[in-house]
Amino acid sequence: MNQPLIDTTDYTVPGLIFNGVGCLFWVVAYVVLVLEIRKKKFVEMPAYVAGANIGWEFVWSFIYHPDTGLLYALSYQAAFFLDCYIFYSTLRYGTKQPIHPEMKKYFRLFCLVNFGFWIMFCYLYRNEGYDTLNGANSGYIINIILSLQCLFQLLQTRDTANFSVLLAWSRTLGTGLITVSLFYFFPDNQWVQFLGLSCLVMDSTYIYVLWRRHGKLI
Repeated sequence: MNQPLIDTTDYTVPGLIFNGVGCLFWVVAYVVLVLEIRKKKFVEMPAYVAGANIGWEFVWSFIYHPDTGLLYALSYQAAFFLDCYIFYSTLRYGTKQPIHPEMKKYFRLFCLVNFGFWIMFCYLYRNEGYDTLNGANSGYIINIILSLQCLFQLLQTRDTANFSVLLAWSRTLGTGLITVSLFYFFPDNQWVQFLGLSCLVMDSTYIYVLWRRHGKLI
């Protein structure tokens, strides 16, 4: 990749700062998630969206690269390699999540097919010209599904001892700061801005529900 560390050719410095810190918070979220999995043998990442998450990261780490600079590309790759362990753990422990009993018979096959589907979706979405040059459009399609699935999973689970408040904050701050950067990067792209704000509402609701269950905000 012959890229500058941070590419200011098409983006403003404030937008790049918000985006970069947001990406960093997502890496932190993945580290927290990995540590929580190792400790609890439970994957908080909703199983139905795990394949989409790693599929997007694969495409934007190894097929395409964000045009924001090498530092951002490396953060995408760091997230991908952490997500490899998360996806592997999903295959092992994902049926501990609220899943219909009939679905458990085909759970691993579904996860693998879902992974392959999202690789093709993200690749073709960018190849056909529907995505931005840093993957924001496809990323927020997946993020809206992730935020919704996280909230559904939390509401379906009575005992939330396996759910991490730190992970919730890291994920919310990561998406929230990246959403702020969208207003700098793509001021006319109201569609992705709307998705970003919708994620913020759902992620904030998630933290509120978790606070009501755990009695603590951090």
